[in-house]
Amino acid sequence: MLSPSPGTGLKQELFHRHKEAQQCCRPHNLPLLRAAQQREMEAVEQRIREEQRMMDEKIVLELDQKVIDQQSTLEKAGVSGFYITTNPQELTLQMNLLELIRKLQQKESESEKAFS
Repeated sequence: MLSPSPGTGLKQELFHRHKEAQQCCRPHNLPLLRAAQQREMEAVEQRIREEQRMMDEKIVLELDQKVIDQQSTLEKAGVSGFYITTNPQELTLQMNLLELIRKLQQKESESEKAFS
């Protein structure tokens, strides 16, 4: 199950605070209050979008580092075709090689069970 998007609780809290303020507000001040609340909500939404973007960038950088670590480990282990690269075509080739290795390992495991 997906967790609520970042800022959902913050937006709900702000919405409830705005609603309470509107109930206490004098009718002639209501348009000004609503305009201020709209600006506040837009600022919160912008902050949430920026925080989400920064989190996404952090995750991508962490994934990139994992790929580099894996490439380095496989290169040091002497696995052909593995070296540190960011070239998309070479990365695709390395992913295909890993998939082939996984399938071969799975078949070897299955044949060992059959002869046991």
